[in-house]
Amino acid sequence: MRISKSGWMKSSPKNEDISYMRFTILPPEGIDADGRRINIGASAEDITAVLGQPADILNDDSGLTRYYYFDNELRFDLDSNGRLSFVEFIGGTEGKLKPEIYGINAFEAGADELLSLLTENDIGAITEDGGYSYYFPNIRIGMTRHATPEAIAEMKAEYQADGEEVSPEILAFEQKRAAHWAMIGIGQSEYYRKKQRHYR
Repeated sequence: MRISKSGWMKSSPKNEDISYMRFTILPPEGIDADGRRINIGASAEDITAVLGQPADILNDDSGLTRYYYFDNELRFDLDSNGRLSFVEFIGGTEGKLKPEIYGINAFEAGADELLSLLTENDIGAITEDGGYSYYFPNIRIGMTRHATPEAIAEMKAEYQADGEEVSPEILAFEQKRAAHWAMIGIGQSEYYRKKQRHYR
């Protein structure tokens, strides 16, 4: 995640005391946090009523405001009207938050398993960066990982072309990154239309 240091506006106490909360992504409406809904289009007050004050707030020049919770593992984007346009879980397998979607853990599930499940619910899946990211415009879900099996195969071929082998440690690290999704989010339809334009 790219964050400009100059954009940080304030910092609140960390929310570690409620990091045990159970989160469920509910396409295409929003998320559930321990039985309390936060839907796309919600206000800042709706979010803080459920989760308390964010640990950090970032404002950018476009009028977007971002709320961060749980050591930056959970992000809410509010548009220039103060309405929720996007929610993203960004802790991956190493994080404390374990969001569920369609009955499975989004980060612990295998990458192919989750991709297949989401594709069953939205045949309009789009990827334009070689499988690192997928967008599902009908259920309004996006997900990203930091490596792909294809990229690993290319890396191994490059090493072999130089007469070398990838170290077992590097190979295991990259395979783990390819095997699971690192980020998953839900947002407005317009958010994903902008994403698609960005990657073209």
